[in-house]
Amino acid sequence: MQKILSGAKSLVSKVKPRHFIIAFFALSVAFVMLWSASRIKTVTVDNDGEITVFTTAISSPYAIMDKMGIEPGPDDKVSIKGFENSGFFGNLGTGEAEIRIQSAVEVEVSADNLRYHVTVSEGDTVSDVLEISGLEVREHDFLNMDGEKAVSEGDDIKLTRVDYITTTEEETIQRGTTVRGTSLLKSNKQVLISYGKNGTKLLTYQQKVVDGVYGEKELVSEEITKRATDDIYLIGDGSPISPLDYGFEIVDGVPTTYEKVYENVRATGYYAPYGAGTATGRRAQMGYVAVDPKIIPYGTKMWIVAHNEDTGFVYGYALAADTGGAMLSGKNFVDLYYDTYYECVLNGLRKVDVYILETPKKD
Repeated sequence: MQKILSGAKSLVSKVKPRHFIIAFFALSVAFVMLWSASRIKTVTVDNDGEITVFTTAISSPYAIMDKMGIEPGPDDKVSIKGFENSGFFGNLGTGEAEIRIQSAVEVEVSADNLRYHVTVSEGDTVSDVLEISGLEVREHDFLNMDGEKAVSEGDDIKLTRVDYITTTEEETIQRGTTVRGTSLLKSNKQVLISYGKNGTKLLTYQQKVVDGVYGEKELVSEEITKRATDDIYLIGDGSPISPLDYGFEIVDGVPTTYEKVYENVRATGYYAPYGAGTATGRRAQMGYVAVDPKIIPYGTKMWIVAHNEDTGFVYGYALAADTGGAMLSGKNFVDLYYDTYYECVLNGLRKVDVYILETPKKD
């Protein structure tokens, strides 16, 4: 141990005092330079969009603002970055800092019959102001300014509340009257053969409400939920029963051209609801009649009129579309379709002439 101590004393005695002082001075200078370099920063100051960039060793952002003559107001927004302390050497290696000042902007907001005085920062948008005010813009609301526009001092933002109220009402559709001419009745005699019914329709209205003020109701749609049916009257005027029209020339109640005529044959009437089926698959309707298809083929076009024209009965144009037991047994020659039971009764049993106008061609 004593040998080690003796060796150390010998080494120290060999270092000259002048060299030691030089080494200590160099080390001190290097330390000061490193410390100074760690304190120098590149500072960016954004004062309401006016940008200034410089380098400084001042470590306090507030001292920098004071030196630049910037004095933020009590409502101004100040953001500071890069000035945080990190030990003895501060932000060694960072070298960048930022100071951003956003001046306060005072605006007015009107909504829901209230008025708000709001203080925000420069650069905030109309939408930001509304959010700060706790106001939500709904689907139909109207805003007097673009929501993305940056606000300016003294702006007056108005939010108009717009609502649409939808209501429905049921309305009665009054039944009407249909008068149908017929040769089943004597001239000018009128008979009610079918009572109609009132219908209903659903009316949908829309009403615009602006800031609590109701506008006029507007009809936007209507839907018939139940159709009205007319009262049907028959009036004797000699009109043909059938609505069919094959375009043949009729003179004095008789066609001028035809293939064949069956005179003074029996004709009865039958009734079925409109659209009922027939032997040929067609839907029953006025003008379609039942026959024996062995005598009158299905699809034959006919003209049917009373045998004694003095009776005034005219069934008119007819199409062979159905059959029945009475026709197949030969008890009846033709059965005339009616879409009301009352007309079927009025027909009864009649003697008619059946003119064959056109027989379908065989394949």
